[in-house]
Amino acid sequence: MNVKEKLYYLLKEFKKGRYDTSAFCDQFTITYDTEVDYETLSALENKLFGELSVITARFSPYEEDLKIPNVYYNEDKVRSEVDKVFNSLILGS
Repeated sequence: MNVKEKLYYLLKEFKKGRYDTSAFCDQFTITYDTEVDYETLSALENKLFGELSVITARFSPYEEDLKIPNVYYNEDKVRSEVDKVFNSLILGS
């Protein structure tokens, strides 16, 4: 599986409930931010994966962290963004 395929795999498996949010966020962030050759992605993939990566990199399961304004994202925000990306790239294709 190449890196682009891995990004799609992570999205699909997260939607199926096979990754918890923390594990998904770690894997997605590492894959997109350090492994992907951005030139292999379409403009839409780069935009959507980039936006998702910002959120996954700043995910926190801790209520104390979430009290700090504009720093961390909760599980609902991650799921919402995954839905947006999934619907655009997988269901929309």
